[in-house]
Parts: sequence; C-alpha cells; structure tokens
Amino acid sequence: MKRKRKIRYVVLLVIGFALLNSLLLYFDTGNKVEQKSYVNEWSEPFTYDLVEKLETTGVFASAESNHVYFDKNEGSFRQFLVAPGDEISEGDGLYEYEVTNFSSQTASLKAEAKRLEEEIEAIEQYIIELESFDIPETDNGGSSFFSQDEAEEEDQPKTIETEFMKQEQIAEKELELAQKEAKLTMVESQLAELEAGGKTITVESPFNGVITEISESLQSPLITMKTTTLQVEGKLTESERKKVQPDMEVEIKLPNEELPEQPPLLRGTISSLRNFPDHVSVGWQSEYPFEVSIEGATENILPGYHASLSIITARAEEAVTAFDYLLLTEDDLFAWVMNEKGTLTYRAIETGLEVNGMTEVTKGLETGEWLAAYPRDQFRKGATFLTPIQWEDLYIKQIPDVSPSVIKKYGLMGLMTR
Repeated sequence: MKRKRKIRYVVLLVIGFALLNSLLLYFDTGNKVEQKSYVNEWSEPFTYDLVEKLETTGVFASAESNHVYFDKNEGSFRQFLVAPGDEISEGDGLYEYEVTNFSSQTASLKAEAKRLEEEIEAIEQYIIELESFDIPETDNGGSSFFSQDEAEEEDQPKTIETEFMKQEQIAEKELELAQKEAKLTMVESQLAELEAGGKTITVESPFNGVITEISESLQSPLITMKTTTLQVEGKLTESERKKVQPDMEVEIKLPNEELPEQPPLLRGTISSLRNFPDHVSVGWQSEYPFEVSIEGATENILPGYHASLSIITARAEEAVTAFDYLLLTEDDLFAWVMNEKGTLTYRAIETGLEVNGMTEVTKGLETGEWLAAYPRDQFRKGATFLTPIQWEDLYIKQIPDVSPSVIKKYGLMGLMTR
C-alpha cells in the first residue's frame, strides 16, 4: 500500500514539474528562461548546376524535301534516269526530254543562264560587303549612369549577338550562292547539248539526296527527293507545349545496343515549333509538332530510327542550392539557420528553379551556412541548439595517447563554460 502511494506521489511530482516548466515558458514574455533546441539532422546549401528537362521521344527524318518539275511545253519526255531509293549527288542526271522547238528552247536557256549569272554576281557582292562590315564598338564614355567597366559588360552581349547575326547571314547567302551556281551549271550543260546539234536534254540534279518518289504519269512534281541531312521530329502535349520555346537545347539519346559505333548522346536545338496541332477536336488530345536540328555526325543513323529526347527548359548554373526538405512554408518560404553563435535563426528566403528534390535559393542563403532539418517541433527563434555526438568522427583509440593533465585541463574548461 505504501509502495503504491509512493509511486503515485512520484507521478504527481513529475506531472507537476512538467506543468510548472510549461507555465514558466508560456508566461516568459521577457525571454528570461533559456530555451534549447535539439537538432538531430542538419545540412548545408551547396553550389550546383540545376537543369530542368522535359522528357519526350522523337524520330529521325530527312531535314528537307526538294521537288523537280517538267514543263511539257519545253519538249517531249523520254525517260527517267533514276529510280526510287537511289542516292544521287549534285549534277547527276535525273531524266531526259526531247526538244520540240530548238530556237525557242535555246533562247530560253540563254536567258536563264544570264539571269543566274546576274543573281550570282549580286550575291557574291553582298557576301563581300557583309564580310568587310565592321561591327562598331559602342562608346559609353559619356554615360552618367554606368562606369566604363559596367558599360563594357552591358555592350558585350549586344556585340556578340550582332556578330552571330552577321555570320548567320553570311552562311545563308553562301548556301543560296551554291544553289544558284549548281543551277547555272545545269543550264549551261543543257545549252551545250543543244548547241552541239543534239535534240535530247538531260536534266541534272541541283541537290544531293535520295529519290523518294517518281511520277510515272508525269504529274507535278515529277521527282521528289529528300536530303541526307537528318533532323529529329516529335510531338508535344498541351502541357508540354507551354514549357517549350524555339532554340532550346535538346539532348538526343540513342540506343547503344542498336548503334554501337554511334555516340550515345547527340545535341541539338529546337529549330521549328508549331503553334497549331495537327488535329483540333474536343475529344482528341492536341499534339504540337516540333523539329530538332542536330549537331554532330549522323552517318550510322537512318530515317525512321527512334530516340529519347531531353529538352532543357530551364538552367541555373552555379546556383546556391538546398534540398527541399530543409525549406519550410508558412506564408513565405523560410529556413532554420544554425549560426556561428550556436543559436537558431529564422530566416526568410527566395527560391527559383526546383529540380529532383533540390531548390535554387536566389536570396537569403549562402554556401557554408548550416540548416537545421529535424526535429522541427524543437526549433525556437534565438534558441541555443544542441546536436548529438557524431561517434564516427571521434577517434577513441587516440584518447589514451593524450596526457592526463591535458584531459583534466580541457574537461574543467568545458564544465566551467556550462
């Protein structure tokens, strides 16, 4: 009976002690009672390159289709010199036709040759002017808003962009020049055949590619060719289309087991992105076609091969990054920071990109700081924090090698500081 009474007294004393401490903390408006927070798990922000990717699929296809036509008014068709599936080069013969009006056809070819020569000369002159054009350096010496260094940094992207546009325009004109020259060569060859007394003209190919279709009925187009240059084509869902923009980078993954000699990863950019789906229907999922231009060699890849695509929709390089579970939400995002004074600080933060459980912190945190993770119900603003001993970091075997006087000295210092 006495034992039960003692147990009851002990329980009541424990409850009373806990209740008293709770009341002291509750009525401690002046923070006179020191509170401590036990931190069992913590981590620190780190520098990381965050990349947000949209995963989808695509198929390799020819980058361009070209058509060759035959004007029945120019003569009588004789025969094809190619068949579907033939891979041809620029200048190869495609078909023959017999001229019905020699003088008219000769005059037409001469006029065509003269027109092409004038166009070629104009394009060459334009390319020379582009190559000799010097991009002016912006003079910001008189600006009152920027220092000289700031002005140079401000103008550098504009200068690079202008130089890129210049080189892009030169490349386009050089391609146009090559096409005109190829067509002129074909016209001159046809003219030479006529002037040599022949009545049959061979039409040569102005393109490199593969013959895909031939119209035996001589309907236009007479011949369809696809270039050997490949691109990747695919389709995006409605939600995916909202995230993708032209010129975004794309990683193209190929199955190694099927193409062991081909690099497993190619890179490209979104070159075409449709704003309208192929089909519009209430009961049909809208899909938006897109095309990817490929960087690098594709010799071992054939049209029709499938690939996995990773479209890079956002990037944050060398970003201050923290794991998601370290960041808490009330009205705004915040984190518990373990400062050098040994206390917890409640700090508001701003975030950016979120990828795979990691978040970019744009404001409020720096690398090298420590963030408390668990248990959160122990965290208090300004409270001294305690952490468990990390036994794996202690070298127990080295303790006997320390002299007793050193152990006594630092042991007393530890007790006095408490």
